[in-house]
Amino acid sequence: MTDYLLMVLEDERAHASQSPKAIAELIAQRTQFADELRRAGRLRDCGRLRPSREAKYVRRRDDAVHVADGPCPGEHALAAYYWIAAASLDDAAELASRIPALASDHVDIRPLAKGAVVADKDAKPGKIFAFAVLGSASDEAGWTQVMDRIDAETRDGFPVSPAGGNRLQPPSAGRRIATRGERRATFDGPFLESKEIIGGVFFLRMLTMDDAVRWAVTSRFVAHGALEIRELWRS
Repeated sequence: MTDYLLMVLEDERAHASQSPKAIAELIAQRTQFADELRRAGRLRDCGRLRPSREAKYVRRRDDAVHVADGPCPGEHALAAYYWIAAASLDDAAELASRIPALASDHVDIRPLAKGAVVADKDAKPGKIFAFAVLGSASDEAGWTQVMDRIDAETRDGFPVSPAGGNRLQPPSAGRRIATRGERRATFDGPFLESKEIIGGVFFLRMLTMDDAVRWAVTSRFVAHGALEIRELWRS
C-alpha cells in the first residue's frame, strides 16, 4: 500500500451560491465518506480548512517577505484533504471519485514522498494551522529542485509541537479529477508552470494566526517558495 493525499480544491463562488442546508448536507456526506475510509482501514488523516478569505499568504519578493490576506492566486482553493492508503494510483483515483463535491470542484491525487501523522492532533485543545508549501518554476525538474532545497533547509526548523505533515511527489506522479464539458473526467497531473504548485502540507499547533504568520515569516520555507496558512476546522 502507498500513501496518497487527496486534495479537494473548491470553487468557492459556487459553494457560496448554495443554501446553508445544501452545504450542511455536503459536509455531512464528507464526514460519512471519511468514516467509511476509517472503518476500512484506509484513512490515515483528514481535515477541513476554514474559508480562504481567512488565509494568509506569505512569500518573498526581492529582499523582503510580504504577507497578504487570502490564499495564493487561483480559481480553486484547497478546502479539505484525505490522507489515504491505496494499492495503486488507480485505486486512489477511484476513492477520490467518491468524495462528495460540487460539479465545479476539483480533486488532486498525489502520492506522498514522505510524511508523518499525529493521530490525536484533533483531540488536544488549541488551534491547528495547515501550512501549504508552494513553489513555482519553469518546468517540473526545476520545481523539484526548489522543493528539495526547501526540504533540506527546513527539516530541523519546526517549533516544538508539530502536528504532522507530508511532502508530495511531483504533479506528473498524480492525477486530477475535474469537470470537462458535462462530465467528470480523470486525467494525469500536468506540470502547470503558470502557477504555484503545492509541494506538501504540514500542521502546527499555535495560539493564533498572528503567531503562525510570525513564525512563517522567519522560516526558511519562504526563502525559496511561499506558504499559504489556513486554520483547520475543529472536528
